[in-house]
Amino acid sequence: MIYTRKTIERIKRKSKLLGLKYNYNINSLLTNHIFITAFIFIISLFIKKDLIISIVLSLLYFFLAEYVFFDYRLHKRSNKLEKEAVFYFQILALTLESGTNLKGAIELTSKQIDSEISREFQKVIDDINLGKSINEALDDLKNRIPSENVNNIILNLLESNMYGSNMIASLNNQIDYLNDKLLLQTRAKINKMPIKISIVSVLVFIPLILLIILSPVLIKIISG
Repeated sequence: MIYTRKTIERIKRKSKLLGLKYNYNINSLLTNHIFITAFIFIISLFIKKDLIISIVLSLLYFFLAEYVFFDYRLHKRSNKLEKEAVFYFQILALTLESGTNLKGAIELTSKQIDSEISREFQKVIDDINLGKSINEALDDLKNRIPSENVNNIILNLLESNMYGSNMIASLNNQIDYLNDKLLLQTRAKINKMPIKISIVSVLVFIPLILLIILSPVLIKIISG
C-alpha cells in the first residue's frame, strides 16, 4: 500500500471519532480511495483529452477526500456533541448529587436521554459490563469524541473518580464553560447575519432593480 503508517494511524483515529454507528474497514477504505483516484484520472483523460487537467482533478480528489469524508463531518459532529453535552451533563450532575456513584449515574442518565452523546456513554456501561473498569471505558470514550471541550469534561470525570476530588463541582464548572462557549458562538452567528443579508441583497435584489429600470430600454432595443 502506498500510504505511510502515520497516514493509516491518522485515518484510523478519525474513523473512531465518527462514532459508534460507523465501523469502516480502513484497508478497504484506503484501497477504494486509490481506485477512485485512478478512475477519476482515466475518465477525465478520456473526456477532456488533457493530461494536465486529468492529473489536477485526480490529485484534487486524492487530497481533498480526507477533508470531505472525515474532517468536515467531524467538525459537524463536534458541534452537535457539544450542544447535546450541556443537557446530558446537567442531568448527570443532578443524578450524582442524589448520591448515585458514577457508573450508576451514567447508566441512569443514558437511559433517560436519547441523543448521540447519550449512546456514547451507554457504550461505556456496556464496556464495563463486559469487564472493563470505568476508567478504561471512559478513556476509550475519549477516542470516540472529536470535541476537545467534551473530552475535557470526560477527563475531569475520570480524574475525579480516580483521586476522589469533588466531581460535581468540577462538572458544573465545565458545564458553565460549555454554556458560555455556545452562547458566544450564537452571538457570533447573529453578528454575521447583517453581512450575509447585505450580500444576498447585492446578488439578488440589485440585479432585479436594474432589470426593472432598464426593461423599457431593453424592450425598445429588442423590438427594433
